[in-house]
Amino acid sequence: MQQNNKKRENLKHHMSQKLVEVVRQMLIQIFRPLVRVLLRFNVPFHEVSEILKWTYVDVSSKYFGLNGKPPTKSRIAVITGLSRAQVDAQLKVDLFNADQSHRKWHRAGRVLTGWVEDEAYRNHRGQQIKIIPLESSDEPDFKYLVEKYSGGATIRSILDELLRSESVSFDPEGFVELIKPYYLTENDPDDIQNIDFLGLSTQYLLETIDHNIDPERKGPRFQRIILHDKLPKSLANIAESYARKKSQELANDVDEYIEHLIQHSDLEEEQDLLPYIGVGIYFYKADENHNEIHE
Repeated sequence: MQQNNKKRENLKHHMSQKLVEVVRQMLIQIFRPLVRVLLRFNVPFHEVSEILKWTYVDVSSKYFGLNGKPPTKSRIAVITGLSRAQVDAQLKVDLFNADQSHRKWHRAGRVLTGWVEDEAYRNHRGQQIKIIPLESSDEPDFKYLVEKYSGGATIRSILDELLRSESVSFDPEGFVELIKPYYLTENDPDDIQNIDFLGLSTQYLLETIDHNIDPERKGPRFQRIILHDKLPKSLANIAESYARKKSQELANDVDEYIEHLIQHSDLEEEQDLLPYIGVGIYFYKADENHNEIHE
């Protein structure tokens, strides 16, 4: 009997050590791309550590109470490993600004997608019309795009967002020209919207995974990853082009369906409304120099 108890204790210790190692590797995988971004922005370690300290206290105070009651400062100190003085200091500040800026670029992106995908914005040869009037009574215009695809935003707000991201241009005669069919700027380390997009996209992916591995939550959310190795580099562009086409089709379809549900729901009656819902899609591949060290 004593020998069996010892075996169980050894197994428990082994599993604990194994879990520690898995968590360590998981953190490195998450931190590596994040730290690359932070170093490009010249964000020092102590700034990140202070934010992480605040986040530990914030999350534990919101989600780790007992019997439906908020946790005490002593409990927060125990589960976070911080002192009571540190916990008290972090509880007195609020570092998170929960604005709705992501709604702007989401709606602007939908308008661009509509411009590219909508058959009404193609000529008789099937070619895309890249210059359209802001408003018109007899031809496809920008106003119709905003009304159909933005989910209730004003023409001016969408136009301003697209001008800011340099996705369109606007001339004094009242014509809008499509410059690029996507909203976020590429390879611009100073673009605030790209940073916002990074935080939001990563948050939603991690929230989904957290939901799926939490034994207290029922009903797993959909989350899949497709992984292949040893694809010839000469075929990578073909694979990416195919994935982009199919992913865009899926994104458009899901986006239109959810918007249809929203538009046809009876919002005049009092209902519980979800803060957000959606699907995230991304394409990934190893950098060609991912094993090299840059100086």
